[in-house]
Amino acid sequence: MEALLKLVKSEKIEKTLKDLLGHFLVLLYWELLLYYQLHSSFKGFTIWNFLFLIPVAFMLNALNGWFARKNKLNSFISIIVLFAVSLFYLTDYMYYKTFGSLFSASMMGVGKSAVSNFGWSLVATIKENIGMIIIFELPIILELVLTFSNHLAMEHYRLTDRLSNVLVAFAMWSLIVFALPLSGTADHTAYGAYHSRYIDTDTASNKLGIISNFLVELRYTFFGTSDTTMVLQAETETKIEEETVEEEKSEVVSYNVNENIDFNELKELTDDPTIVALCEYLSNVSPSEKNEYTGLFEGYNLIYICAESFSSMAIDPEITPTLYKLANNGIVLNNYYNSFKNVTTNGEYAFLTGLWPDVARQNTNMGNLTGTMGQSINKDMSLALGNMFNEAEGLQSRAYHNYLGAYYGRNETLPNMGFTCKFMNDGMTFTTSWPSSDLEMMEQSIDDYINDDRFITYYMTFSGHGNYTSDNVMVYRNLNTITSMVDSSYAISATGYLSANYELEKAMTYLLERLEEAGKLENTVIVLTGDHYPYYLTDAGYKSITGEDIDNDFGSFKSTCIIYNAGLEENIVVDTPCCNVDILPTVLNLFNISYDSRLYAGTDIFGNGNHIAQFYNKSFVTDYVKYNFATGETIWLIDTDEYDEDRLNAYLENMINIVKNRYAMSIEIEESDFYRFVSENTKEKPSMIDIINDEETVSDEE
Repeated sequence: MEALLKLVKSEKIEKTLKDLLGHFLVLLYWELLLYYQLHSSFKGFTIWNFLFLIPVAFMLNALNGWFARKNKLNSFISIIVLFAVSLFYLTDYMYYKTFGSLFSASMMGVGKSAVSNFGWSLVATIKENIGMIIIFELPIILELVLTFSNHLAMEHYRLTDRLSNVLVAFAMWSLIVFALPLSGTADHTAYGAYHSRYIDTDTASNKLGIISNFLVELRYTFFGTSDTTMVLQAETETKIEEETVEEEKSEVVSYNVNENIDFNELKELTDDPTIVALCEYLSNVSPSEKNEYTGLFEGYNLIYICAESFSSMAIDPEITPTLYKLANNGIVLNNYYNSFKNVTTNGEYAFLTGLWPDVARQNTNMGNLTGTMGQSINKDMSLALGNMFNEAEGLQSRAYHNYLGAYYGRNETLPNMGFTCKFMNDGMTFTTSWPSSDLEMMEQSIDDYINDDRFITYYMTFSGHGNYTSDNVMVYRNLNTITSMVDSSYAISATGYLSANYELEKAMTYLLERLEEAGKLENTVIVLTGDHYPYYLTDAGYKSITGEDIDNDFGSFKSTCIIYNAGLEENIVVDTPCCNVDILPTVLNLFNISYDSRLYAGTDIFGNGNHIAQFYNKSFVTDYVKYNFATGETIWLIDTDEYDEDRLNAYLENMINIVKNRYAMSIEIEESDFYRFVSENTKEKPSMIDIINDEETVSDEE
């Protein structure tokens, strides 16, 4: 016992503990600082955020003390190590200030492209936040001062000391993970955040800590996870009202379904557990019914537009009259929500495929093709917009984007979705490069198809991209026009946002004029929505335009999806909650394109089934409730006193499960190349006419 006490009291142990405490306190400083910047309070900072820093501190200890005791080189190595960690926190901070969310491990592959393309914006963000950058670097400055004043000398660690630190770090990390169930195992707990395959970076970081969650994401990114099928459960349609016995319909109900697909038969053809789980899940999904709007636009032309950072805030009767006309005529969706805070290809992928992209811990190849859309290039995307219309209508869909095709790999992903494409410097040229003009894109592309009998055209616009200062060439181009029309008290980012989107207004005005001149306006449907929230817009800018403080839980997701046709005699107003993934199934039904509704995560807004406006983080809105997945908070939109509590709870639980199911289903469909499996193993069943003809042939032979 005396020997043990002597060891504990030894100067070396004391120094080691001091180094460990120093690393822990610095990590805690950065965690609290960044957490406060994200939430404007420390509410929600849990014991797990605190505890996970301890093993990280042990790992930092293992990287230090390579030279003899009192050698200043040890302190300089410590400074380098801590500076690298500070860059992690600063990168996350700058990413958040730019994009509105934290940086995920799975997005590391696009870092080089992001810096080269967003560099001018990054410089502006650094200038705006120089004070906070200095505050982040205070521990590094303090350690430099103490080192040069000979008040700090890191302990020397032998190899065995270093290995001991590593082993203790792993042991403590494992112990903390083992203890996570103490605070519950629900999806919104720390346990759920740590173990879920399907959780977003922002939510998980709130539960586990920022650097801790990044380490968890690294594990998922490089090694994947076995948690791929546990979420999928049978989906049922649930209503809060008491069921009433309906009179039996006299007409035959038909469904948006491929009768040749039998998921129970398909699951017997494979041993792949993910594909088996998908088949079992989809066999219990009810297909959507065809309805009074099926075929409303059959035979029409389609112009399908994913507009950079477009939102309801870009629509104004005075400033953007064309967008205002499009948004308030045709099919008007009063409860449309844009599901994404950022990352263009996430919203673009959902819009083009009716599936959710992986915004969580994807096991993906690193590089410019990071992200679900990028990883889809070698997968069967036969159910994406272009391929569906090409197959059904015998057309060749076209796609245009006013930036480089290689950026985000659109020169590979869009052709795989059925489009022939033109990009900047590949079929089109522009007077500016970042951002470039939507009007110039429209002017260079419309003659490719305007004289065709039928056309399906997709646009990914660019002019609405931030930042929203005069450094942005699109903002600068239209700023005088906008400032002459808005209140002088508008925040800079508000006038900038409207200026950038004024280029889209000009593009859409030109498009309508050309369609009308060609006599194609009344038989053309224009579908337009944003890829994500305009994350460069400041809170002050949001309030300038809307007159309200921003609500990042629900309000900022409320947006507009235009479905416009000049030939409609009267508007079709829809109050059904819906979002990005619902648009493709809705369009397929409107055009009477044969499709299997079970194979999409989205739902035809006119059809039966569960209608949910779902967000990237699995929060959602229905007719009855708003649910915050990150916190578990429930906001009922009805008077709950009028309903049975058990029925309310059953409804909410079912909606939560459906949201998780649709997200998990989407990810596993893409990663397992499920569409290819279904296509290769589905044989067309003979029709009744074929059966009758075969029977007659046999009878004749007899």
